[in-house]
Amino acid sequence: MNFISSVKDKMADRLKYDGSYEQIIKFYVYLRSPFAGGGRDKGAGSARMLAPALLLCGLFAALCLCWMVKGVLLSLRLDADIAAASRVSGRAPSFANAGGSGGLGDFTAANPFGADLPVKEENGASARAAALDSLSLQGTLPNIGAWIDGPDGTQLYLKGQNVSGYTLEKIKYGEVVLSDGKEEHSLYLFLSGGTAAKSAAPSSASSSAQQPSGPKLDFSGIEPAKEGQEGAVPRELVDALLMNPYDELGKLRMTPAEDGSGMKLERIAPDSVFARVGVSQGDVIQAINGVAISNMADAANAVNSLMAGTRFDVTVQRGGKPLALKYQVK
Repeated sequence: MNFISSVKDKMADRLKYDGSYEQIIKFYVYLRSPFAGGGRDKGAGSARMLAPALLLCGLFAALCLCWMVKGVLLSLRLDADIAAASRVSGRAPSFANAGGSGGLGDFTAANPFGADLPVKEENGASARAAALDSLSLQGTLPNIGAWIDGPDGTQLYLKGQNVSGYTLEKIKYGEVVLSDGKEEHSLYLFLSGGTAAKSAAPSSASSSAQQPSGPKLDFSGIEPAKEGQEGAVPRELVDALLMNPYDELGKLRMTPAEDGSGMKLERIAPDSVFARVGVSQGDVIQAINGVAISNMADAANAVNSLMAGTRFDVTVQRGGKPLALKYQVK
């Protein structure tokens, strides 16, 4: 207790020394006076209590105002950040639109990660339209195949095959229908020897084109093939037959053989090119250039190999025995 009393006395002496002691006593008496005063001093005490209360209320109101201002500023800053991020993301290139975005366009064009890039339908459609314009119909085998001249020359296409990005859907006399999956386009054969006509909406009148007929063929250079003897056919005659097979096909009739070994010649006209090259009525055509023949589609597919070849072989069955007829195209 003596130690505590001595510390208290020293603190009091220190406060008295620097003048703070009197200030503390005065402030204590000022705060205590409203409660210690009599009735006549109540009004003055209430007035003295009002000042600290107003000060505390002002401090609390200022604190609330600061919190409100801080919240408004944070909200404005957040809105500004979101708007800035939206503007930046709108300018940033992506794999979908990076084709014309400067240096990044080269990177996306290389596509090192194999990303799925959108296909430019306009360029694809224009390329297919250009390919369609380059096609011309040269001949048809109804429901089987058609000879179409394109960038790679004249070729025989079977029904369902792809022709420069189009599918060969229908084959009629003098007309074929090509489809790109969305729209159908028709190619027509000009009987006058001109180029084929093209249309996206074929009419009923044009679809009923008559079977074309070509000029009379020259058989002067034909040498018939026999067993052990090679025959010869002029190149001009082969090309003429490939371009217009209708007249010669009308001079023969073929049916599938009963044993399924090939196509049997039921009828053949004496003035046909087939009779002149050594084929006889009753022969069963089994293969052309090694391609087995079991129907007209196989025959049309085998004829395609005759376009650029200089030789061709025809395997037939005659009188129940196989016979190989070999020809040279001169």
